[in-house]
Amino acid sequence: MNASGHSLVEVDTSFAMMLKTLTWLPAMVSDGCDQFVKRLEIGSKLFVKSPDVLQLLAGHVSYLSPVPLPTSTLATFLGIQRTITVDFTSGLLKSWCDRQRNPSVAVTFRTSLQHMRAVYEFLDRYMTKHQLEELLHSHPVIFYTCCTVSASSIVEGKFLYWSEVVWADETGLFEKYRESLLNADPTTSKLYRYPLSAVYPDMKEFFTRTVRVVRSPGIAELVQLLIYISTTCVVSKVLPDVLYIFSVIGRSLLANGETGDVLRSAVDQLKTEKVIPGKNGSWLGLDCHPMIADDRNLEKMFTADAAVFFVDCGEKIGVGNVRMKASHKGLENFAIKLISFRELYLTVNEVYFLPLLSICSSMGSLSVTWATVLNHPPDGTTLMQPLLHYCSHLLILSHVYQCEIKYGKYF
Repeated sequence: MNASGHSLVEVDTSFAMMLKTLTWLPAMVSDGCDQFVKRLEIGSKLFVKSPDVLQLLAGHVSYLSPVPLPTSTLATFLGIQRTITVDFTSGLLKSWCDRQRNPSVAVTFRTSLQHMRAVYEFLDRYMTKHQLEELLHSHPVIFYTCCTVSASSIVEGKFLYWSEVVWADETGLFEKYRESLLNADPTTSKLYRYPLSAVYPDMKEFFTRTVRVVRSPGIAELVQLLIYISTTCVVSKVLPDVLYIFSVIGRSLLANGETGDVLRSAVDQLKTEKVIPGKNGSWLGLDCHPMIADDRNLEKMFTADAAVFFVDCGEKIGVGNVRMKASHKGLENFAIKLISFRELYLTVNEVYFLPLLSICSSMGSLSVTWATVLNHPPDGTTLMQPLLHYCSHLLILSHVYQCEIKYGKYF
């Protein structure tokens, strides 16, 4: 108050206004690397170069040089910033990853993994749950780099959405087909997700629980990969990978059944696709009525041009021992769930034959006939043993074929 009773307020002089608006303060500026250059800046754009500020902002802001005294009122007057707020940090992060020019193309950025870890930890500590969820799920704020260097080294990477990353590809198949997937159509390219475990090995809890990044590709993704492989590759080149996918799907089906909507939908889709590797080198669908034969002698009874399609379980490449190997059992487990394999029953008819062993041409009813020599009747037990041996190996064939066993009996 003055002598007249009027309130007095401080106003900036023209000189003071010039100090605040002119670029006259010496600053250390960097383009994100650890190399700084000197130039003049406005006070309101400068930060005090303290350890805490440097850890969070690294070389992505300008710093006053030299560092002012903690009690400097001039630094405060000029708007030089000493502390960092949550809003400022989140806003700066959004500016780094902004995709306004092209929403489908990730923004490239240069920084260190140590710096990004500090940013994530700071936001996780001081943001509310709602603020953090909005930031992580609405913006591509996850920094990814494929460079394997020390955490403090400056690397080039890109910012991705949480839906574009996965914690780890435990199958190794998505990484194997990475280039092919990324160069495919936009829908297919989304099958590949960038793995974070190698980039942030000590932040699994943050990414899998807080960000809710997928831990590993699921059955739905494996089914889509299988369909992509079957439409772009030949059987011989990708057989081990296909058998592995089938084994994973088969184990999941046996363990969980088709209880989940996602799993049921994936299996239903497979029923309409040609994704089963055939021994003839082609991809088979269920409309081909493919069969798994675990007896090579029985398999040889069918000519190569017969309308019978056998599934390639990898015997020739050493992937599947037809009896015990995991790839074969996985494919069998998958087939049992997918097309409801069941044990074939034996229909026994008493008939008389000339000495003959034949397979009928009509596969609507698969008929194995065993002949007897009328004038040299064999013992009944001796006759049935080889017959039942063949039948026992037919039990894993699809239920779409009905096995009818006919044998001769001497009276």
